[in-house]
Amino acid sequence: MKQFIRSLGRYPLVVLFAVLLLGLTAADFIAPHRTYSEMENRSLTQKPKFSLESCVDTSKTYMAKYEEYVNDQFVARDFWIDIKSRMESAIGKTENNGIVYGQDGHMFEKYTTFNPEQMEKNNRYLSEFFTLLPQGTPITFSIIPSAYEVLSDKLPYGLENVHQAPWIDKIYQQTSGESVEHFDMNQVLQRYKNEEIYYRTDHHWTTYGAYQAYQALMEDWGLQAVSWEDLQPYRQKAEGFYGTFYSKSKLFSAQPDTIDWFDIPVSSVTIDGKEADGLYDRAKFQTRDKYAAFLQGNNGVTVIRSENNLNRQEGKTSRLLLIKDSYSNSLAPFFTYSFDEVVVVDPRSIRGMKELLASETFDRVLVLYNFMNYTSDNNIARLRY
Repeated sequence: MKQFIRSLGRYPLVVLFAVLLLGLTAADFIAPHRTYSEMENRSLTQKPKFSLESCVDTSKTYMAKYEEYVNDQFVARDFWIDIKSRMESAIGKTENNGIVYGQDGHMFEKYTTFNPEQMEKNNRYLSEFFTLLPQGTPITFSIIPSAYEVLSDKLPYGLENVHQAPWIDKIYQQTSGESVEHFDMNQVLQRYKNEEIYYRTDHHWTTYGAYQAYQALMEDWGLQAVSWEDLQPYRQKAEGFYGTFYSKSKLFSAQPDTIDWFDIPVSSVTIDGKEADGLYDRAKFQTRDKYAAFLQGNNGVTVIRSENNLNRQEGKTSRLLLIKDSYSNSLAPFFTYSFDEVVVVDPRSIRGMKELLASETFDRVLVLYNFMNYTSDNNIARLRY
């Protein structure tokens, strides 16, 4: 035994590695398993249920799930992710998991290709939806460009992402109609590219970017908009926001964002037919996924009523129908200053669009989507039913 111990002393690295491996294995068995990762903002894979059928599973589904489970539940996972990020930074790596690092702490998605066929399908579906609206209803359709398209001066050299502007033009060409106006959101955002209109660590525009979109739309529609200055008494902040780009890249040196939100007074908020407690799920501001607080998340039909309308006409209730993705969750509250009622529809959760159109009349319809969401969304077809 003594001779064996002395022989081990000649291979200290091997012994150290073996002790480390055994220690990690033991810790992996003892450590409690987690259901959610705050750092990655996602649910973690749980241990798959073992059965006799899984032993002879020719598709190897069980083993694949078990491998995911082991990777997700590895002891001190967040620590090792942080170490990996620091090492990659030390050797000059400028991207991870599809996220590239730009100037001034900005992160951008690597987006070199997309599916034009899905885009064209959605163009047809949207055009069909337009025909369901009463003749003469003013319709505005606008595509929001992604951050990399607007903040091109902050991109790393050599990033060959999809140039969205010509594709946006093609979308507009294929969704024309008698009452359809196409609003150039790219032009609006380009005017403010030197201000904080997109988050550094997230794919969404900031509340300030959303406000500039609102103001430009009101100018185009000939309606009075609330001023940024008049909103300041309602201004609140949620510090320490790490968005979707951070969750994917886990960059150790990422600079957290601050979310601005406005505690705007409203008369009522109804979500899918049930009364809600205001415009925001305030508890979300205390979590990693702070953007989910806006409009209480992505819901089917949200109806906002208020006394804020600066364009009110006696004896008339003006209504805006807003069809959107998550970008408009931070935008919708501003519309309360230009309409008596704002009806917000998310195609991902809507059931019975025709029923809604039959029961309500709208002064205006706004369809507002981010380019990447619009060209990949499989739910726009629901607007026809």
